[in-house]
Amino acid sequence: MVTNEGAARSTDLNTINNVMDRVVIPVIGRVRVGHVMEAKAMEFAKVTCIEENELLNPITTKYNQAFPLKFRFKDGPNGTDGYEHTVDKACIDKQPFKVPFLCGAADLGEALQQIRSGASMIRTKITTSEDTHDVSKTFEIVRRIFDEIEQLSLEDEVGLYSRQATYNVDFELIQMVAQEKRLPVPFFAAGGIFMPIDAAMLMSLGCNGIIVCSRAFKTLDPESRISDIVSAIKHYREPARLARMIERTGGYGPKPKPTG
Repeated sequence: MVTNEGAARSTDLNTINNVMDRVVIPVIGRVRVGHVMEAKAMEFAKVTCIEENELLNPITTKYNQAFPLKFRFKDGPNGTDGYEHTVDKACIDKQPFKVPFLCGAADLGEALQQIRSGASMIRTKITTSEDTHDVSKTFEIVRRIFDEIEQLSLEDEVGLYSRQATYNVDFELIQMVAQEKRLPVPFFAAGGIFMPIDAAMLMSLGCNGIIVCSRAFKTLDPESRISDIVSAIKHYREPARLARMIERTGGYGPKPKPTG
């Protein structure tokens, strides 16, 4: 992410190309929400994936290359008072692109509209810098989306049509999510995740994967921390492995060796 006169924008392509020349892991190109030309440049650079990132300064457009994301949802589960959420920015129409898109969502409605626009992967939305994002917010969004999917699965056909009007997406998409009880694309947890046990918990809730926070690289032993996170994702159903990870990682990083 680069700042220019206070505006956060996509990283320059020279930096991205230099990274791609030196690593074999997937490289994600971040672009501003709604910025079609940045996305086209990233596709030309042959990044693995493009991410419309909400932390970069968004642009708005009324032209046909963007999808307006607008919906309002007040009802909480089981008729309780819920939350109100309105998205008034325009996201990129991903359909013409060949490279997959990763997009953030704070709830089911936003996830469905991102899928409608052509998103191939959904992650939890990040509201602050990744270095300061509270992982509890990530858990909150994950639980919210799965709770909303569960509520959707309990609706009859009339209820599904009502949700279609609320979310402003195709009925077939609503029906598919209700029947399968999951999103039709991979769903990743992102934001403040640098502890293996948190990664395991998020996987147990139903996430398809984890996007690791940069704080993992600032621990006392980053290589071991990343290895433990990978192991936690693969073996989150094995309590014995998780117990060893907790003992090994302690708090922010592995405990230093005693002196003297």
